[in-house]
Amino acid sequence: MKTTRWWPILIYKALFLAAALTLAAACQAKSQSSVPEAVVTRVVDGDTVHLDTGERVRLVGIDTPELEKEGRPAEFLAHKAKAELARMTQGKKIRLEYDQLRYDHYGRLLAYLFLPDGTFVNAEMVRQGWARVYLIPPNLRFKEELVQAQRQALETRHGIWQQALKQDESHYLANQHTFRFHRPNCKLAQKISKANLISFNSLLQAYQAGFSPCRSCKP
Repeated sequence: MKTTRWWPILIYKALFLAAALTLAAACQAKSQSSVPEAVVTRVVDGDTVHLDTGERVRLVGIDTPELEKEGRPAEFLAHKAKAELARMTQGKKIRLEYDQLRYDHYGRLLAYLFLPDGTFVNAEMVRQGWARVYLIPPNLRFKEELVQAQRQALETRHGIWQQALKQDESHYLANQHTFRFHRPNCKLAQKISKANLISFNSLLQAYQAGFSPCRSCKP
């Protein structure tokens, strides 16, 4: 009678499990890693910087005009937004705070930046009109602070708000889950569930509520 030797299979399974656990632990460590303080060595654009730790950081909760890329011209005030972020942070030590998600799909560290004097850089970019609020759940830790900063910027019509409020629709449809608003005929708007669907009569209302424009229909 032929006897099956199980021990090689058990050893193989044990080694495989150990490797899988090691990999999972490494991924978890990266997802939860945090740089408490660092010096900004380079400003890429109005919402992205490089640190002396080697990390590339995307400022959470905001979005600035895009620089020229692949033959497309720079958006309105894109270079000014970059210059202002550089003025505030270039060569300075900053404190970083985090939310639930630490990295985006580009591998950038997602963070809120604070200067030594306590200035909240993300909110200050919004308050001065160089950025707009761009909320992506579940990273909503400073939602109220950012939306309030945007309301202040909307009152002055400074920066991007010189052009961003030019309305060409009678109303806009919005998704309360994603914090995006759309043109009424946008395909993505048609997919919003009734539970999450709301309507804004103006761009001003949408921005005051902290919603950002759909990148497909570009209202």
